[in-house]
Amino acid sequence: MQSILKAIPLFSELNDDEIASIEKLITTHEVNKHTVVLHEGEDGGSLFIILEGSVKISYYAPDGREVVLAVLEQGAFFGEMSLLDKQPRSATVSTLTNTKLAQIRRIDFERLLLQQPTVTLKLLAETVSRLRRTSQLLERVSTMDVPHRLYCYLKDFGHRFGKDSPDGMKIVKLPTHQMIADQLSTSRETISRAVSSLKKEGIIIKTGNPGESKLDTQALETLLQPLY
Repeated sequence: MQSILKAIPLFSELNDDEIASIEKLITTHEVNKHTVVLHEGEDGGSLFIILEGSVKISYYAPDGREVVLAVLEQGAFFGEMSLLDKQPRSATVSTLTNTKLAQIRRIDFERLLLQQPTVTLKLLAETVSRLRRTSQLLERVSTMDVPHRLYCYLKDFGHRFGKDSPDGMKIVKLPTHQMIADQLSTSRETISRAVSSLKKEGIIIKTGNPGESKLDTQALETLLQPLY
């Protein structure tokens, strides 16, 4: 467990003794694919860290439509907002794959923040970063056409989750077309057509490994230049 915790950005600068103290606070849970972990509106009592798998963060609009705010992968955390402001959960969190989660209760987490200022600063930085991305997403949905929303999304996804390829591209495992459509407030068919166009232009290239692609983020940046 300690090696896993050290690889998580939130704890990466802590020493072995500090990591060991955090490990004592954790309980782990194996959660099946497509399971709701947190419900929007319920009381928040824990922070969760993704040890394996991925989750989506979403809320439901008044018309019943699900709006996906983010997809989080291994090493990310969620549930921190309710711990910080002690308000009900602001969104619903569901697993996209079979997922292993580490849970830290509020009382233990608050003690951790007081004892480990490095963790506190990283938590605040990541929380602000997510708020910034949500604000940018809402701005894009309201001002950009679908192709440009997709270019922004893919560029950001590549930089956040991609691994560098020798040819300068980013190796990624992209979410499903439906998942991307839910985040960009459009239809799966529209996203599928736009992705097909990017594949024809060589901006998205299949690697041969299941579910894996290469993204030309520099080309995506060029496509976005007229908007900057």
